[in-house]
Parts: sequence; structure tokens; C-alpha cells
Amino acid sequence: MITKMAFLLTCFLVSFPVIARAEEQFPADVTAFVRNAEICQYLSGEWDSSLPEDRKDALLKEMNARCTNIHVVQEKLQRKYIKNKVIELKLNTYQF
Repeated sequence: MITKMAFLLTCFLVSFPVIARAEEQFPADVTAFVRNAEICQYLSGEWDSSLPEDRKDALLKEMNARCTNIHVVQEKLQRKYIKNKVIELKLNTYQF
């Protein structure tokens, strides 16, 4: 008998190639946004006021490079690709 977790994992693994192929087909501007959005979210999760100053400085520098105006880029892409439901769904997964 397959457990619920094993079933869900199997479903994800079976559908992952389809998801990955859809993302590979994104236009360059959407791909660049997704990359920056993922990095931005990761960096924001790394921030901690107890970090050493040099690590905080490095994080801030990278966050400024990746996260500045990311919501503006997101809104621009949402308007540009309003008729593409796959891209629209991907863009809407990020909340800034």
C-alpha cells in the first residue's frame, strides 16, 4: 500500500519534467525575472540581525542588485504577458 506522502511525491516527480519544460520556454525577460525573484526571496530569508557585519553587508549588496524595483518589473511583465496564462501563473507566484 502506497502512503499518501509517497503518492504525492510520485505525482510531483512525474509532473516535474512538464513544469520544467514550461519554464524553459519562458521568454528571456520572464526567465531573468524568475531568477532574480528566486534569489531575492532566498536572500531575504537569509537576513538576520545577529549576522556578522561583513555578511550583512554582502547580503545587502546582493539584495540591492537583485531586489530593487523587482515589483515594478513584475507588474510590467504581468501587463506584457496578460494573455499568456502559463506566464501569468508563474509571475503571480511571487509576492513582493
